Amino acid sequence: MKTRVILVNYKNAELTVQCLRALERGTIKPEKVYVIDNTPMLESRAVFETYQMERGKKSTENTFPIQFIYNEKNVGFAAACNQGARLALEEGFKGYIWLLNNDTEPEKEALEKLLQKTKSTGAGITGSRIVDEEGNFLGGVGITHPKMACVSRPKDTSVTQFDYVEGSSFLISHSCIEKIGLLSEDYFLYFEESDYCYRARKAGLTLAWATDSVVLHRIGSSTGSENAKKNVPFFIDCLMIRNRIHFAWTNGFSKLGILVGLMISLALRIKRGQLNRVAKILSITASTKKLKQFIEENGGFYELRP
Repeated sequence: MKTRVILVNYKNAELTVQCLRALERGTIKPEKVYVIDNTPMLESRAVFETYQMERGKKSTENTFPIQFIYNEKNVGFAAACNQGARLALEEGFKGYIWLLNNDTEPEKEALEKLLQKTKSTGAGITGSRIVDEEGNFLGGVGITHPKMACVSRPKDTSVTQFDYVEGSSFLISHSCIEKIGLLSEDYFLYFEESDYCYRARKAGLTLAWATDSVVLHRIGSSTGSENAKKNVPFFIDCLMIRNRIHFAWTNGFSKLGILVGLMISLALRIKRGQLNRVAKILSITASTKKLKQFIEENGGFYELRP
């Protein structure tokens, strides 16, 4: 069961290198790893070049090739993942593609357990159990609540019914890609994996959760998305709300539920005195042109689509 890994780096080259070293320790090695660097900074490249030099001095036995792709602009998570996936497909690869957050460290048997679960279930998409640096459970899958247009993580691994696999460890079968294509780039960052899982399920594919595949995740290390609610960065907070509403709308949630969910999010920000966020959320939710402008004002690149 051949696997290729895609890591997307954004201003976290050191953590990306730690992830690569964790993959090198795995009981099963990927056939190849693509590192898509969305950081247009020479410092990032210097870190990777140093790592490659160090790696070149070691034995190449039982390891894997790494291809670094350096983007001149931050094209977002979904577009960068698709870059790596397209390269694999162009090279004739027909195995599994593992989207893995760059700020993770999979345990030695993480990939092995993922593949075992996928094989036993025939799932189109399989996720891992995500833990923090102390080993505390963080998640791995998620549940959607259409009546409120929101999502939540389970409290433990006892959950057997879930709606999506979290993108921090996201193993996709070749048959899934053949059937529904790649990630939607409408999202730039956040909710692209939820949308992909919904599309997969609509196409008759199943999801699986390999709770014995353990992946350490330093959540929000690049974006600050897991900061205390009042301290989530302006760009990330606004984008997450917009994408949650876009996800709900795209996948046919109740229009009343979408409105209620949006109003609750806006009311919380009004209560916190974050009126500038309210205005921006409304603006980028209503207009893709405004969304494009917002992303590009914050150092990203977003391509308008029909």
